[in-house]
Amino acid sequence: MRNKLLSCLFLFLLLFSDIAHAQIRISSPYSRFGLGQVRENNNAWNFSLANLGIGIRSPYHVNISNPASYTAFDSSSFVFEGGFLSEFVELKSVAQSENRNYTSVGYLLFGLPATKWWRTSIGLVPFSDVGYNVASPEYVEGIGSVERIYSGSGGIYRFFWGNGFKITKNLSVGFNASYLFGTMNRQASAIFPDSIYFLNTKVDNYITLNDIYFNYGIQYMLPLKKDLRMTTGLVFAPASKMSAQADILVQNFFLASDGIEHPRDTLLQKASYRGDVLIPMMIGAGVSFEKTDKWIAGIDVRWQNWKKFKAFDVSDSLVNSFQVNAGAEFLPDVYNFSSYVKRIRYRIGILYNSTYLDLRGKHLNEYAVSLGFGLPLRGVRTNLNLGVQFGTRGTTSNNLIQETYLKFVVGFSIYERWFVKRKYY
Repeated sequence: MRNKLLSCLFLFLLLFSDIAHAQIRISSPYSRFGLGQVRENNNAWNFSLANLGIGIRSPYHVNISNPASYTAFDSSSFVFEGGFLSEFVELKSVAQSENRNYTSVGYLLFGLPATKWWRTSIGLVPFSDVGYNVASPEYVEGIGSVERIYSGSGGIYRFFWGNGFKITKNLSVGFNASYLFGTMNRQASAIFPDSIYFLNTKVDNYITLNDIYFNYGIQYMLPLKKDLRMTTGLVFAPASKMSAQADILVQNFFLASDGIEHPRDTLLQKASYRGDVLIPMMIGAGVSFEKTDKWIAGIDVRWQNWKKFKAFDVSDSLVNSFQVNAGAEFLPDVYNFSSYVKRIRYRIGILYNSTYLDLRGKHLNEYAVSLGFGLPLRGVRTNLNLGVQFGTRGTTSNNLIQETYLKFVVGFSIYERWFVKRKYY
């Protein structure tokens, strides 16, 4: 057991290093606003169910969406999950379109029993991503052509310690204590290609965030009849002021013919400006129906008060978000060892997200459908989990950009009985 634990911890640290040094993990012009593109923090199981998670539970997966679900872990087993995410995006406006793609580490999760009534977990996942590069050319009378370029990179990571507690046989509560950390860099440049009287100007705004963030959950399981149960869940995250630091740098620069920038002078350098970033309150509810080792189906709703978002006492004109997720998993015959196909878990889900963005009189919505498979590996208690999600976000109306994306997740879940005392005769 010790060797397995050391191996998992080594893999954890190796992948942690890869995450910590990654800079740009997405390509979305809408990540310019708020905290960027907020992640659902879900594994391949939840991802394949269109991010369903509030009212479901599993002994084989670490379900971050509702920490009360951790009590589903077996009393003598250890769960380890990891996965990678790839995304292919088409950015489309009325005038043109562009394709981009990226791959990154998606999640690292551990779950294990602490006592008969307490289960715990730890993990590292992205919390939000910033990644964009947008050019906006215009003509100004008396100056000529002006090209405004907006770019961003970085994001926030989440290292969490989760805990689930059994209050009664059917009632569980839990919480995640998370440490959020990372840097978001947003850059705005003005380039004057037609004028020798105006110097090009660039503003770099670095925001570094690091603080503790809590979210809570509750689940109640209601047996309906043999092997059939209903699970209801609630989640809540209070509004949290996160300690942050802003570093601002304003420079003039020359642009060489090869496109390389050559700084001329610094107009403003303001470092170590301390303040707060307010992450607004979120509440959600979910319900699922499950037949043991056969199928599960459920639906979630989430609402978040993004109108209250502020960074350094400045709001970002966001609106409240509302999201609906529905998904189902089907397992033909878990005990049919003569047919591999019948032991595969088949997953499907749909998603509707009324995002926190309302730009140029248009509210931006997101629609997605997902599919997935849980592939058991022979001879071990490990599943290879594959998921794909196809969706759209935004619109081309009012000179906005529509994102059409195809996401792939490849993950694994290791379920091992580590806490059983061996008997020798």
